[in-house]
Amino acid sequence: MGGIDRLISSALSREIKKRVDIDTLKKIERELFLEHGMSIKLSIEHFQKFTSVFKKNSNLDVKKFERDCINKIIKVKKRDSRYLITIVDSSLSDLILELFGEVETRKIISSLLENEYTIPQILKESKVPKTSGYRKIENLLIHGLIIESGKVLSESKKISKLQCIFQEIKLDIKKEKITVNGVISEKMFEKSTSVKSFLESFA
Repeated sequence: MGGIDRLISSALSREIKKRVDIDTLKKIERELFLEHGMSIKLSIEHFQKFTSVFKKNSNLDVKKFERDCINKIIKVKKRDSRYLITIVDSSLSDLILELFGEVETRKIISSLLENEYTIPQILKESKVPKTSGYRKIENLLIHGLIIESGKVLSESKKISKLQCIFQEIKLDIKKEKITVNGVISEKMFEKSTSVKSFLESFA
């Protein structure tokens, strides 16, 4: 689990539910819950579990179905050893724009674009107060814009290092349309279980 899975999980689970007939959907949801204790949204972060349950309960071409769904959320292009992600889903674009519209959240994200920091280091680098900073970092973790990248030892206990899933974020603003583009490292992209099928096409 990791990479961009959590960021796209809400939008992707909505797209999957739209494309599957109600009886098949009920079977998939029931089996995911009974076998793995997961909703469809949570299974996006452990995508091989979703795929195995989907295969058992549907006659569709699973790989094509998953790719078509993901293409409604993001478009992926490879550039050297990095990936350019364009956010296609409007609700996901709106969420990222909303997060960037808040000054302290923007400072936190900016501090993590090319660095991995612990929370105390993030607060120091971004100059965000501790009281609001912890809450905003938690919100970014929930939405999947930053993820845990490892652990470090601090005062005899292990604490999390965090990083932004993007190395760069660009907003393309044209009349009546704002496009969100993000650059993701190869390592980060490969951590994402939901986009494994894209890796084959770039091989």
